[in-house]
This record gives sequence, structure tokens and C-alpha cells, in this order.
Amino acid sequence: MEKVRAFAPASIGNLGPGFDVLGLAIQGLGDIVEVKKTKGAQVVISEITGCANYLSRDVQRNTVGIAAINALKRIGSRDGGIEIFLHKQIPPGSGLGSSAASAVASAFAVNHLFGSPLSSTEVIQVATTAEASVSGEFFADNTATSLLGGATLTRCNDPLEVISLGTIPGAIIVLVSPCLRVLTKKARAILPKKVPLKGFVSNMANSCAIVAAFCRQDLGLLVRAIEDQVIEPVRARLIPGFYEAKEAALREGAKGCTLSGAGPTIFSITDDRERAEAIGAAMVKAFQKEGLESCSLITGIDAEGARILP
Repeated sequence: MEKVRAFAPASIGNLGPGFDVLGLAIQGLGDIVEVKKTKGAQVVISEITGCANYLSRDVQRNTVGIAAINALKRIGSRDGGIEIFLHKQIPPGSGLGSSAASAVASAFAVNHLFGSPLSSTEVIQVATTAEASVSGEFFADNTATSLLGGATLTRCNDPLEVISLGTIPGAIIVLVSPCLRVLTKKARAILPKKVPLKGFVSNMANSCAIVAAFCRQDLGLLVRAIEDQVIEPVRARLIPGFYEAKEAALREGAKGCTLSGAGPTIFSITDDRERAEAIGAAMVKAFQKEGLESCSLITGIDAEGARILP
């Protein structure tokens, strides 16, 4: 095998209260990475296309390159170099796991190219280390979810332990992304060093409820549990019109609505397709009133995760 093409889906980090712990893969959006063996000894990024062709092609400054280098080191391969082609479909700074998806697709493709000697946990480790280079900290809520699909819980980072939670049939996810970039480093820098006990208890209870919702495949419990009393109030300050868009979603029948990852994308969950259309339109209109254009996507849970493409 000389060439492999892989896809890794976008993801919702945190899932509301599960900061750095819970994540959910989403359908219809993701990054594609093609890796090819070369005669040289280097890893190079030959081409970047799609919605972020301005990204650096320096392999030490792009998660797709860092992940490939890390994967090769872990595999122990000395069999030539790697040429990388990246097609970005997830806008950076959107709160949809953009850098994580690139890293996962790259690590997954390189692993497959060399006969898949790495376990899923090792691939997540490789991808998360790459993502940490741009986010500033090691957390696997996006990378684990993008690789494994469905919802995941990161129980521990060292040693890394990730638990797959599966999916909830019938869940319809409404994503609305305002035309605004919120970099993860900045969104983490503004977080408080201490949180009120009441908020901590609420978020812990809701995080546990989200796990129970996936175990029971209970959509009603899931939408009630995505409330975040700790992180959302702080990060909402970076997004003009956040609360107006959230209120608009709830008025149109969304059962729950909060930030996707660091934002600015907001997600709502419903089980009604017609209502989902109305929720998305109402949120877009709310952002327009605040002077921000936005786009909406009605989607669902990606149960498969990273996969090899023809």
C-alpha cells in the first residue's frame, strides 16, 4: 500500500457541562487527509485545499503534519517519508474540532498506511498531542470523538483512558456558526481559576446525566443535561448575540442549547426535523440583529468516526 485517504468528522467538545471530558461526533462535516509514501525521509505537506487553504504548510505548525510525524515515531517506521494532502471542510476557530479532525485523519491514515500497528488509544494519544500544540493543553474530548464516533468520555489523560458512550437514535442537532473566529487558546485563557461550588455541582450532575442518557438512549434526558453553569457564561462574552440566539432557539422549541466547544458555534438538539429548521432560522436571524452573519447546519450524530475513503 502506497497511498491512503482518510476522513475524520467534526465534533462538539464538552457537550455543555463536560469540560475537556465529553465529546460528540457530528455527521456531514469533516476533514480529509491523504498520505502517500515517498522516497525521501521527510514529512511534507504538499497541498491544503478547502475552507482554510491559508493554513501553514510547515509540518511543525500544522496538526496534520505534527500528527503524521508523531505517528511515524510511535510506529517506529524508517521506511521513507510521507507526503500529505489536506482538504479542510471544518473552519478553524469554529468550535467544531477543526484542528482535532485534521490530526485524527492524519494519524489514522498514517497508521493504516503501515498496516495499523497502533491501537485506537495510541492513535488518540498521537492526535491529541498534535492538537495540544495549537490549543495549548492536552485534552481528548474532540480527538477521541472524531476517531471513535458517537459520544466519548475521557476518564483520564495520563494514562489516557477513553470510554465510548455510543449514540442516541433520532437525535437531530442544529449547528449555527456565526462568522467569527474564537481560537481555543484565547477561549481557555479567559477561564476562571476558581468556580463556585454550586456551579461545579450542577455541571458534575449534568455530566453524569449525559452519560446516563447515552447508556439509556434517552434523548429527553440528554437535552435537559447539556446546561453549563461554569464555562458558558464566561465564553459567551466572546460571542456577540450569543444569549439572543440561545433564547431564539428555545422559543422555537429547542429543548437545550449551548456552546459547541470553545465556540462561536452554538448547538441545539431536537427530535423534530421541521422544528430543527425553525430553530436554525431563528438563531441565524438573532445573530443578524447583532450584526453577525451566520450559517446553519441540521445534522445528526456520526456513529462511525474516522474511516478510510476510496
